[in-house]
Amino acid sequence: MTHNYKSASLMTRIIAFIIDGILLGAVICALLFVQMGGKDIPVNADEGKISIADKYEFFSYAEAIVFDSNRSVYIRRFALNYPLSVLIIILIPVFYWTIFEKTSGATIGKFVTGIRVRRKDTGNISWSTALIRAVGKIISTLIFFLGYLIAFFDRKRQTLHDKIANTIVIKK
Repeated sequence: MTHNYKSASLMTRIIAFIIDGILLGAVICALLFVQMGGKDIPVNADEGKISIADKYEFFSYAEAIVFDSNRSVYIRRFALNYPLSVLIIILIPVFYWTIFEKTSGATIGKFVTGIRVRRKDTGNISWSTALIRAVGKIISTLIFFLGYLIAFFDRKRQTLHDKIANTIVIKK
């Protein structure tokens, strides 16, 4: 059985990914900011006032994780000190992707760019497929986004998580 559909372009998928990343980043940062709470930090008289960012350890971890060559130490320490934060960082995207892709076939980024997630036969995806795809996205991201790079070499432009969940991303 042949299905007529047009695969979403890689550029469109990248734009959707960026839009979703900005939205998820804002929500996750806000939740981490609240969850980690402020700790009183003693002020040294010659250092002046403390900014609100100084009161939240997240920012000191984030800077070290991004810029320090010993980032694995900071990541491990962050995970041990803030296990709920690690869950937030992982579960919020999984819930977002699963709920949006199951209920409307698209995340906000995909909706804005006019692309949709479908089963290979172009039918709507199930809850289990949406969840498998979302977990697959975490896997695709973990090692330098290699799971996404597969799409550059795939005839159907499928990523690793598309292949795991047996899905395609098409132009609406």
